[in-house]
Amino acid sequence: MVGLHAPIDTRESLLKAATEAFVEKGFSGARVDEIARKARANKAMIYYHFGSKEKLYRAVLLHQIGSLHEEIARVAGLEGGPVVRLTAFYAGLGRMFAERPSLPHIMFREMLTGGVHMDAGVARALKGVFDFVAGTIREGIERGQVRPVDPLFVHLTAIAPMMLFSVGRSFRERVLPVAMPEGARPTPEALLAHVQDVLVRTLESGPRASTDRS
Repeated sequence: MVGLHAPIDTRESLLKAATEAFVEKGFSGARVDEIARKARANKAMIYYHFGSKEKLYRAVLLHQIGSLHEEIARVAGLEGGPVVRLTAFYAGLGRMFAERPSLPHIMFREMLTGGVHMDAGVARALKGVFDFVAGTIREGIERGQVRPVDPLFVHLTAIAPMMLFSVGRSFRERVLPVAMPEGARPTPEALLAHVQDVLVRTLESGPRASTDRS
């Protein structure tokens, strides 16, 4: 039985070790021998399971993006309409980023380098996320529950602060005590509440869409 499960365990160990290495050092800085050592595997196993460092990196990206699709599946059956599903989706992403910050770290590195290490397969996986957001917004507009908005701007409005919050933890811990000595320290829960409030105000049609509720 051990022999049957060993290849799967090795692949998962390599993915985990590679994720940690790519988060810490990026694609260019991560070394294959270091990843193998972290995974307690022979370097040859990387080439056996993935073929190359580039394919290993893309496997890591697809594995990370897969968690976004899991969130889509989780909220797809929620009752309450498009706004409820979208706010639940982004709340799920916020919790995920707080618990497992590897995805926002890797994606920030990719954005800074122009996405040079992302292939068409990764782009299609990301397209699935955007298709969910755009389709849900379109459904809401057709029902008269969502005002006409640009799906890309909505997505950026929600995901950008959560990603920045996730990757900026060390920065905040170092800078905020000096820059804002009297200010309250932001928490993931407070950020999620803020993002959800902004989404509701952005999406909903009618008077509640206004930022002035007086």
